[in-house]
Amino acid sequence: MDLLKEDVDRLLSYNTKMQVNIQDKKLGITNILLQLLIVGYIVVYVFMVKEGYLKYEQARGIATTQVTGDLLAISSGSTEKRYFSADELVYPPLENGNVFVTTKLTVWQQTRRVCEDKTMPCTEVGHCSKNVDAACTEDGFCKEPSWCDDAPGAVYSLDTGGFQIWVKSAIQFYQLDPSKIFGAVDDPKPVLWPNEGFNTFAVKDLLGLCDPPVRFEEVRELGAAIEVQFVYDCSVSGDPAECPVKIVARRIDAQLDENHIGFNFAYPEYTSPTTRRLNDVRGIRFYIRTVGTGKQPDVTVAVLMVSTGIALLGFAPVITDYMLERCFKNSQKYRARKFEISEDFSEIELPKKAGAAASGMCGNVEESEDEEEDEF
Repeated sequence: MDLLKEDVDRLLSYNTKMQVNIQDKKLGITNILLQLLIVGYIVVYVFMVKEGYLKYEQARGIATTQVTGDLLAISSGSTEKRYFSADELVYPPLENGNVFVTTKLTVWQQTRRVCEDKTMPCTEVGHCSKNVDAACTEDGFCKEPSWCDDAPGAVYSLDTGGFQIWVKSAIQFYQLDPSKIFGAVDDPKPVLWPNEGFNTFAVKDLLGLCDPPVRFEEVRELGAAIEVQFVYDCSVSGDPAECPVKIVARRIDAQLDENHIGFNFAYPEYTSPTTRRLNDVRGIRFYIRTVGTGKQPDVTVAVLMVSTGIALLGFAPVITDYMLERCFKNSQKYRARKFEISEDFSEIELPKKAGAAASGMCGNVEESEDEEEDEF
């Protein structure tokens, strides 16, 4: 009800700001310089340096690989040479995006019989297999039916640093332009790195691309895990053949566990029901990935950047006002013109209504305040 009794002009009043025109060239130049700095930041840094008018898309691509190379090696304690092809030293041979190259191979000739199983340590019979008449020997291993070594393993130290890895990678940016494929090369002819149009790398070359570089001799005994990324930075509106690619490599086995570095595994080759060859393999595992960023001019992004820049221009008078009050020689004079300080209304004594009770009731207080406002 009080709202309905309110004066319409007062209820629907309009508030506006008073503008003070201070005639001083120093203040005017300061404001103009700040505006020019903001405009320069938008034009030079946002649009020219950072290319703020572009729309970006992060994507993952595909990579296919093939390894070529062969060598002759002599095992420890022997004079016989053995020929190794790439198919024997790249195991498993088919794996999307990953490549394994053997650097050290130990071959064990094994027979199925009762012997000490070196993979079964024990302190009592209960630690061994059940129902096979197992026994725990004085050496601390289970004696039970298992694959037993017929002779010391043949150790081959393989110089596979010159093996060549052919890589074909490609990437698409479906949100920007799904019709274009970047990075795929129609010509399958190998081109060694670092020649122009390279698509083939020696194992030593990929190790040298790591930061810090890794020497083949350092990882020959224990192996290593290396991540290799083909990083594309493509202008989607341009020619796909002109999309630059950057090779980024790093060693990851040392980062995952410093106490257990290297890469190794074992796999058997059965020659009969009771005989087999156990291949203990160490080598370099390459994880090859394709990633990239696509960019394309976009009107919406450009309008957003321009709108943000226009909003930043509002900071110029705010900073100028701050400097006006604190940084200039005539700051006190500027402040006197800028601010109008009213009287302290709490100290103004107004005549009280005759017969008004000083009981402090809310109704009397509100009535008194209304009367004071009318008289004022």
